[in-house]
Amino acid sequence: MQMLRLINVMEILVKETIEDILKNCQELCKCERCKLDMAAIALNKLSPSYVVTAEGEVLLRVGSLKQQNKVDIIRVVTEAIDIVGKKPHHSREDS
Repeated sequence: MQMLRLINVMEILVKETIEDILKNCQELCKCERCKLDMAAIALNKLSPSYVVTAEGEVLLRVGSLKQQNKVDIIRVVTEAIDIVGKKPHHSREDS
């Protein structure tokens, strides 16, 4: 029997989008705390998309959902990055 998992595909997409956007932002903190804060803010504004899937099928589901929601995800992630960038949960020296 194959191993099945319950996953929120939106979480995967949001984390990928954060990484993609941060590659081009030299001035923003990229510590794990800030990236998780960005993801939490974005995910609270987006509808979850849970699927039950076998390990190999995850990539197919992610690709399909990404195309459908790409603009919304980018908009919400950009807002979250802006919020955390202005008020990180640590001092600039701690990052």
